[in-house]
Amino acid sequence: MSRLAAIGDVMDSALEGTILGSFTKIGYAARRRALGWSGVATDLSGQCAVLTGGSGGIGRAVADDLVSLGAEVHLTSRSADRAGEAADEINRAGGPGQAVGHALDTSDFASILAFVETIAGLDGGVDMLLSNAGALSPEYQTDDRGMELTLSSHLVGPYLLLTEARPYLTDGARVVIMSSGGMYTQQLDVGAIEMSRADYKGPVAYARAKRGQVEMVTHLAPSWMPQVMLHSMHPGWVDTPGIESGIPGFGKFMGPLLRSAEQGADTMVWLAATGGEGAAPGQFWLDREPRRTSYLPGTGTDDAERDRLIAWLDRAIAPARGG
Repeated sequence: MSRLAAIGDVMDSALEGTILGSFTKIGYAARRRALGWSGVATDLSGQCAVLTGGSGGIGRAVADDLVSLGAEVHLTSRSADRAGEAADEINRAGGPGQAVGHALDTSDFASILAFVETIAGLDGGVDMLLSNAGALSPEYQTDDRGMELTLSSHLVGPYLLLTEARPYLTDGARVVIMSSGGMYTQQLDVGAIEMSRADYKGPVAYARAKRGQVEMVTHLAPSWMPQVMLHSMHPGWVDTPGIESGIPGFGKFMGPLLRSAEQGADTMVWLAATGGEGAAPGQFWLDREPRRTSYLPGTGTDDAERDRLIAWLDRAIAPARGG
C-alpha cells in the first residue's frame, strides 16, 4: 500500500468514527478526494439491469449512470406512466444504453410475480438486480394482506422479488439492496419487526425494515456465491422528496449537508458495475467501502436471529407461492 493510500485509509476510518459526519456530503467529498476515486468507467454494453424505484431521486440517478455506461436498464415505479416518462427522458439524453419503464409495486405480490414474468422474458438474463424502491411513511398503512406497509414494501416484497428472480440472474450477476443508515438505530428482533397501528412510528418502522434488509443480505450472500454477488449499502443522507415527507424538518435542518441524488447513487452504480472488486459477499457499504453493521449497544445480530428472519420471510411470502 502506498503512503497516500495509507493516509486515505486513516482519514476514512476517522471519518467513519464520527458516524453522523460520515453520512453528509462532506464525508462523500472527503473520501472521494482522499481515496482517489474516479467516475465509474466500466463498459456495461450488452448487460441488463433491473432497477426498482428508478423514476426519481437516487434511483433515477442510478438509471442515468447505468445507461451512460451502456447498460439496458429496466426501471420501475408504482406508476407505469412515471416509469415510462423517466425512461423516455433518459433515452432522449442520448446515452449508449437504453432505459425501459415498467410498473411494479413492491408491496403487492401479484405485481411482483407479474414483473418476474417480465424478467423471465428478457433475452440473456439479468446481470444487475438493484432494489431501491421504497419510502418512509409517517402514517400507519397496510398492504392488501393487512401487513404494515413499510415492512411489506421494503423487506417482504423485495425478498419475494429476489428469490423469484434468482433463476434469471446470469453467472456473475450483481445484486445490490439499497438500505439506510437509519438501520443503525434498531436491532433485528423478528418477534417485534412489524409495528402495530397503536405503536407505529414511521422512522422506527423504516429503520427496522432496513435493518432486516441488511441482515437478510448477510444471511443469503454466502449461499448465492459464486453465481451471484449480493451486497447491501446505504447512500448517506440524501436530499430527496422522501426526506421531508417522512421526517418533517430534517431536510430543512440538514439541508446544507445533504448529499445530492448523484452522490447517493454512486456506490450502487459502482457495486453494480464492479461487484465490489473482489470483496467478500454480503458486505454493507457506504462510499465504496464495507462498513460495520452495528455501532450502538444491543443492535448487533447473531446467526440464529438471521435464521429466524429468513424463516419468517419464507412464511410471509408463502401465499405468493401457493403455500
